[in-house]
Amino acid sequence: MKSFTQSEIKEIEKKFGGYQYLLTFRYANLCIKADPMALLPVSVMVGGAALDIEKTADVTILDDYRLAVTPKNQDLVLDIKFGILEAHPEFKADIEQLDEDDPASQFIVCTMPDVDKDRHDLLVNATNSLHDECEARMDGVLLEEKEGFAELLSDKPEGLKQVADELNSKYQESLDHIDELRDKKLEEIEEAYRKYCEEHSEEQSSGLSSSSGLDVTTSIRLTPDK
Repeated sequence: MKSFTQSEIKEIEKKFGGYQYLLTFRYANLCIKADPMALLPVSVMVGGAALDIEKTADVTILDDYRLAVTPKNQDLVLDIKFGILEAHPEFKADIEQLDEDDPASQFIVCTMPDVDKDRHDLLVNATNSLHDECEARMDGVLLEEKEGFAELLSDKPEGLKQVADELNSKYQESLDHIDELRDKKLEEIEEAYRKYCEEHSEEQSSGLSSSSGLDVTTSIRLTPDK
């Protein structure tokens, strides 16, 4: 019985781990910072067959917000770009050359979309919703397993308590992990939103300065109070 119980708890732990991985995958596909996992859904049509992108290209991180996709076969550059944009139409995908004198050195630069105010709010809502969905699934597993063990160990209250404690411990570990994933994703969103605001604030300040002939500080200071 003890061996069976431990085996079942390991299976439950695997279920929790599967939900954690699924949440990680879904967060990667919200596409704030560059993450090669975001390209896993990409299919590339080659000779009428849909191939996973890892079979047709190598993916590396250029910087926080850009991925480099290098085709294993230069003839597939456009097909790979099409596959990327089909999976992620929000990406900016530019074909560049590693060597400007060598047309056979082409690769694709995928730039993550800006996080403006509207996208910020959508991403925050999506991040929280995906976390809550994952937690609800874990809650369902925990409840179902507790009910199953309660029936199995109905005549062994001490054994049931021990199993319940272990289940609660595994559940809490998993819950802490998905909480960390959520908090990290929310931090990414806020960082990208600050970056967007700073860049556009600089653009607006630069435009104001050049159009008015005054420095930005003076222009603001001379604006009359309403």
